[in-house]
Amino acid sequence: MTTRDPQRTRSRLLEVGQEEIYLHGFHGASLEKILERAGVTKGAFFHHFRSKNEFGYSIVEEVIAQMIAAQWVHPLRDTPDVLRTIAFEFERGAKVLRRQRPILGCPLNNLAQEMNPLDEGFRQRTQAVFETWSTSYSNAINRAKKAGNVDPSVNTDAAAHALVAQIEGTLSLARNSQNPRTLTVGTRSLRQYLESMRKR
Repeated sequence: MTTRDPQRTRSRLLEVGQEEIYLHGFHGASLEKILERAGVTKGAFFHHFRSKNEFGYSIVEEVIAQMIAAQWVHPLRDTPDVLRTIAFEFERGAKVLRRQRPILGCPLNNLAQEMNPLDEGFRQRTQAVFETWSTSYSNAINRAKKAGNVDPSVNTDAAAHALVAQIEGTLSLARNSQNPRTLTVGTRSLRQYLESMRKR
């Protein structure tokens, strides 16, 4: 007799759901395909989530938010070189995307672009993740300024905003062009911008 593990079932649904939404978009993601891949019944799904939208909200809050934190929050907490770490993390992510076919871009931005004009719940949740990301940059750059590694004239919040915009812009262009060279150009441009902030 198989032992039921509700938390494992929920986690598996979120994992598969994120993968299907990343590939097909929220509207294009088939609930039936998600259930089939996860090995979960429809009844079990609705035990955990009242609707597909609530399922999507949980993916943003629990999966995508963790992905963003793993790349853009945790590595910046104790790094001795904030600018180099941001460049490294973006280059590391771009290397993964270069191997994708098709190039899918950023899961957070993709979902925000698709759903935010249509659903306030998605807008609030994706915006919260973007704010966490930008705040992480602001805090890290501010620490680097105090440590004497970033030019004191740099506007911390403006720089954080510009960095998020530049990263998301590069990923969107790569998704649109399906040309890996877009990522190469973007990573070089980002590193140049980051180095322009370094105290001489």
